[in-house]
Amino acid sequence: MRFLTASCISIILFCLHTKAQPYVDPLSIRYTHAFKGKQANATPFNHFYIGSDLPVRFKSGAILLISPFFESWNIDSAENKDFLPVVNSIVLPVGIFLPLSNKWSMNITAIARVNGQNIDLDNAFQFGGIAFASYKRKEQQKLRLGVYVNNDFFGVFVVPLIGVDWRIDKNNYLFGLLPGRLTYEHKLSTNLYTGATFRAITNSYRLSNGNYLRIDDNQLSAYLDFYPAKHVVVTLEPGYGIFRKLRSGNGRNKNYITDYNWDDGLFIKLSASYRIRL
Repeated sequence: MRFLTASCISIILFCLHTKAQPYVDPLSIRYTHAFKGKQANATPFNHFYIGSDLPVRFKSGAILLISPFFESWNIDSAENKDFLPVVNSIVLPVGIFLPLSNKWSMNITAIARVNGQNIDLDNAFQFGGIAFASYKRKEQQKLRLGVYVNNDFFGVFVVPLIGVDWRIDKNNYLFGLLPGRLTYEHKLSTNLYTGATFRAITNSYRLSNGNYLRIDDNQLSAYLDFYPAKHVVVTLEPGYGIFRKLRSGNGRNKNYITDYNWDDGLFIKLSASYRIRL
């Protein structure tokens, strides 16, 4: 019991300083189904994710977080299986939170991943990371600035980051790290929360023919969280994907062999999590 309590405290402390959100999910499962659109190239897909957060807190105040996850994209490719096969990821982010002062803290996360049609460590390995500084402007308001870097198959992918962790009042919260994610949450009751989320997704996967597949999706969604028990949450999240792209190539100069307008479309996301709210 003592170990379990210490683990929960570590999770909460890590989330408070690094996750930029009012909760943490030690275990989460998500399934997304995207519908075929009116345009011929509005390709449907299924996406599956399962992940976990495993924190360790040190006496110095530093916190280590290991967050392994698996995800899979199954894109409807009709007859073009060479271009759009099922691709998978096994990802191991290892992050460290470092308190610098009462106002400032630093977060550094190394991310090792295997992205491919086959889970092949030799041909499908990628390495990258995230680093950002947090500034506590007020007790309930933190601002963040950083950078994301990943050694993708199409080349080195570098994105500046800007974020916020703002508890507006007891019922409203704004949190996220753009361009990756930004979420607004509103508390309806003890068991019900609602809100809206933006997510930007960019991933590349090694295919068995030697080429790579690059997936870009930008998701706008509304959601409803229902808590049937204190730490169990079920989420319904309908949304719309915009500015989608599917591209393939075989070099690191972004000279794509295939550049396919994936087109906009509706999706529905279902999630179940073991969640600790702060």
